[in-house]
Amino acid sequence: MEVLRGSYRVHFVAAWVLCGIELLCLAATAPPLRWVAPVWLWASTFGAIVLVVAAALARSWSVPFLRRGSGFDLVQYMMVLPRGLKICYVVVACLLGLGLATAGGAEDVHKDSAGYYWTKREAAHRGGQFVRVDITRDECERRRGAQVRIFTGIPAVFALVGSFLVLASAETAYGTAVTAARAGSGARRRRA
Repeated sequence: MEVLRGSYRVHFVAAWVLCGIELLCLAATAPPLRWVAPVWLWASTFGAIVLVVAAALARSWSVPFLRRGSGFDLVQYMMVLPRGLKICYVVVACLLGLGLATAGGAEDVHKDSAGYYWTKREAAHRGGQFVRVDITRDECERRRGAQVRIFTGIPAVFALVGSFLVLASAETAYGTAVTAARAGSGARRRRA
């Protein structure tokens, strides 16, 4: 796309790369594989996504694309994107939805010398009490994988939204620059 120039292109690519890393971490915990990505990988990627989304929000507020027309034109803007980009957004959104939908039963599981367990709160009259519930190794891996799917899926959603905000603000900035260039060339012609 010709609107993605300079820092907009770098920002857009960074958002998609971070989203891809989080998607790979999410996919690794899927039932056939049951791998869990190292905490440092998905946690540092989450930190980078926070910075990317914050910068995307700052860019989108510096360019008034949200105030154009009668309201938010983001859905209409989505419809005019190139077909390949629309397909990428839809496929990634579906993968994220599927990954987050399979994250049921996510619990904070632990391991000690007695085996695998998770703690649940028993309801009582005065505040409740934590009770240890023993589980198998397979159940522990399933629950930990579900937890990692949540911890990687939600930041990936934010990265996806951040990439779209960068794209929309780049489009608006490009349109503003083209309009200003046309107005400037018209003013030069009138002076001559």
